[in-house]
Amino acid sequence: MDFPTPGDSADLGYSLNEDRFNGSSVSGAEYILEEQVHQMSLEPLEPNSASYDCHQDQQQFAAEEYEYWNQDSVIGELTAEEIRWFYKSDTDKRWTEFNGYDSHHIEFLYRQYNQEWHQVYNEQQSNGGEGVGVKIPKHQIVVRGGMYEVDVHSWKGYSIFWPGEEFQVTRGTWFYGTTWQPVEYPPCETIEHMHLQLFCGQRLSDYADSGLSQKEVWHTEQLPEFHVDWHSPKDVFLHNETAPSKLMRSVTQKLGFQKPTGCRLMRGYKTPALATDSADRITDITHLVFVIHGIGQKMDIGRIIKNSNSFRDCVTWLQNKYFPNSTDRPEFFPVEWRTSLKLDGDLVSAITPLHLEKLRSLLNASAMDIMYYTSPLFGQEIQAGLCVELNRLYSMFLERYPNFKENGGKCSVVAHSLGCVILYDIVTGWLPNDPMACLQKANSSEGREEMLKKSGLLFEIENMFCLGSPLSVFLALRWKDPHEPENHDKVLPPKLCKRLYNVFHPADPVAYRLEPLLVKAYKTIAPLTLQSYNASAKMPYDLMPLEPIQTESIYLRKMASAGDYSERDEATPEPVNSSIPSPPTPSRDRWSLWSLMRGGRRSVQAEGSHEPIVKGKIC
Repeated sequence: MDFPTPGDSADLGYSLNEDRFNGSSVSGAEYILEEQVHQMSLEPLEPNSASYDCHQDQQQFAAEEYEYWNQDSVIGELTAEEIRWFYKSDTDKRWTEFNGYDSHHIEFLYRQYNQEWHQVYNEQQSNGGEGVGVKIPKHQIVVRGGMYEVDVHSWKGYSIFWPGEEFQVTRGTWFYGTTWQPVEYPPCETIEHMHLQLFCGQRLSDYADSGLSQKEVWHTEQLPEFHVDWHSPKDVFLHNETAPSKLMRSVTQKLGFQKPTGCRLMRGYKTPALATDSADRITDITHLVFVIHGIGQKMDIGRIIKNSNSFRDCVTWLQNKYFPNSTDRPEFFPVEWRTSLKLDGDLVSAITPLHLEKLRSLLNASAMDIMYYTSPLFGQEIQAGLCVELNRLYSMFLERYPNFKENGGKCSVVAHSLGCVILYDIVTGWLPNDPMACLQKANSSEGREEMLKKSGLLFEIENMFCLGSPLSVFLALRWKDPHEPENHDKVLPPKLCKRLYNVFHPADPVAYRLEPLLVKAYKTIAPLTLQSYNASAKMPYDLMPLEPIQTESIYLRKMASAGDYSERDEATPEPVNSSIPSPPTPSRDRWSLWSLMRGGRRSVQAEGSHEPIVKGKIC
């Protein structure tokens, strides 16, 4: 897509006062536009009753119910309140709107950029230049709660703190009436320019709505992929030039239907973008959450960014639904530590045979990370890579939010798989290349204090969430008798974090339980099952009763009743007359992992559940 520049677009006729921009320095960093925006002489127009319900679903907002803000207003240039900016990534199909606060500030910056571009262009022409290659400093603004920047010159948005996330932005002036998606550039500029030529200076009240069937087409603008018909200032329809659309129009015309069959277009967004709207302005961050990936990141670079965005969207939705009055704001930062590491310089790939290439490549990109970390050569490099990235994100965050710590800000970590082990070693000062020295120091209180002081993190961890973590296996292989009370502080030092949560899926082959490592009795107690957020009756986890784990014989009997096994008690006689043959009894030393998983799901269904889903566990 070719993005617009002020010289390429039509003359929009912005009535900007040059005095508004005097004294505002143009820099490549963040723009602070609060005072300038309040000085703009753009009086917000009042929305018209229910037509501008901010909480109404876009899909359910019918185009026929749309009304202009003021029927007696004179048709002219769109104000900053009527324009809405949108963004989307390369993988998204739909545009997502900026909130009114961000959209208003982006529009102000865009007009400022447009003004400066024309000034430089006119100066070059007056000095005898051709006005080609006009260059002015970048115009960037921070949006979406301070996590992203938008450059109105390139029409791109970028993540501030972590690399690799980029999205497109567009300026919405005309919208599809059924979905309120913007008409993309450049057709929207052509439509707006023609609309002003036809109706500029006239009043909407001069055009009474006498029914579309009695209105003639005043003007038709032909564009490459569609054409636009104007029946009145409010009745503008877009008709696609594709074969099915043409066929539909010809059929309706032959049948005598005079009502337009195209998509109705709306000028100006359905809700005004107000710069002073405190509801749209996102509050400051109160809790910083670092999301650390585990093994396999090399297979799908950028996946940790998508997962962090999913965390952010889910938490924001839950907070708005169940805690609407909360002033807290958690923010999720993806921590990508694998891509920047050199390690062996692809030596392992060079010695990998070509047979079973796909399987070997999969193992090299995933399970090989564990071998790298346990290696005395590369373990310290991996640990330093994660520590440096965490400190970089935290330091960069404090530069933009220096009052975070003074205002009671907290930091937590969500770590997956191997990331839990690396983070544990960073905080506790464990050196993977010298484990014997670490064990000797950890056996004394002075040595443990020395190791903890070597923690390279610049912040303390409030909550540590281990997802699918093998941390307990690593600790079990490092410590002798970790369940003894005198060894508890050695295995899990109090300085590690204030709260530790170990969440795993029963079918995850890499995840292990953590509590039986410290208390042996917990090996016979089932882990707690995570409750759904919308459960009708919830119970606090500390009040949930502990249930014993089913023994093997009871478990096999349940699977036999589900049809996978026929394990019978020796004291139970077999029925003599049976028309249904008994399934074969499997050998004790033969088993099937797939049958075990199917049996677990079927046993859940047998107990009354209609969803064969194995729930997650928390300990």
